[in-house]
Amino acid sequence: MNISSYLLTICLLLSLLSFTGSGYAQCQPESESCVPVGDWQFSLALGIGELSNPLQGGDDIPLLILPYINYYGEQFFIENNVIGYSFYQSDQLVLSAIGQLNREKAFFTDWQPSHLFVPNFSDSMLTESDHKTISKDDVSKRKWAVDGGIQLNWFINQSTELKVQLLHDINQVYQGLNSQLALYHRINISDNAQLNLGIGANWHSAKLNDYYYGLDEKDQVGLSNYYQAEGGINPFVSLGFYYQLTSKWQAQIRFKQQRLSRKITDSPLVKDQQVTSAFIGVVYAF
Repeated sequence: MNISSYLLTICLLLSLLSFTGSGYAQCQPESESCVPVGDWQFSLALGIGELSNPLQGGDDIPLLILPYINYYGEQFFIENNVIGYSFYQSDQLVLSAIGQLNREKAFFTDWQPSHLFVPNFSDSMLTESDHKTISKDDVSKRKWAVDGGIQLNWFINQSTELKVQLLHDINQVYQGLNSQLALYHRINISDNAQLNLGIGANWHSAKLNDYYYGLDEKDQVGLSNYYQAEGGINPFVSLGFYYQLTSKWQAQIRFKQQRLSRKITDSPLVKDQQVTSAFIGVVYAF
């Protein structure tokens, strides 16, 4: 994997651990979490973490050094993996057009010790299955997809946000749809400590699931191993704890687990029923 592909993957992984969308809509000037309009934010996370890989033959993805990039203009914004333009804003509602990388390709990417930033933790352990298993290395190459569409952020109050997305792959890789419905709640434990809770679900269309997890003649795995995936819903929960150490340093603990639909886990390519990401470390804001 070349450096450009690796950096794309890193940006994508950040979105798997993030908790909110365009949070600047209710940003108050006196708030420590406020992002001034027109300012770039650069941060670097240092710690230990891992994103599990549900594929047969797939390495779990280590998360040790992660860059964060954020920018909020009057309407244009960048949040790591997401680029967006808000064409309607009020105190409670923000409606935006967004573009972002689809995460599924990351699971088909090889992670070796020679890769930039992070070494490999360990080889994934294979679990027993009642059907023939097919390694990701034995099938045709899956491509990166760039999703584009609409995102709605509803700030119910200062602590609670509902996010809705409806996206389509704009580079016509899988020629399908995906969507997300998520509810996030922030609890201020003290002046320096904050707890973020999230619950939601991602829906994948049949064309998305079948492109990444289906098997047919292009994969050369034999007719008996062909699999056609259908659309499905993947629920998730997330938890984040943040403690402000200084004006520049913050301690973080993040956890997210997503349950994969049967339409994905029934594929001979898949060994696990969930995807789990976890990270503990510190973040330095430049």
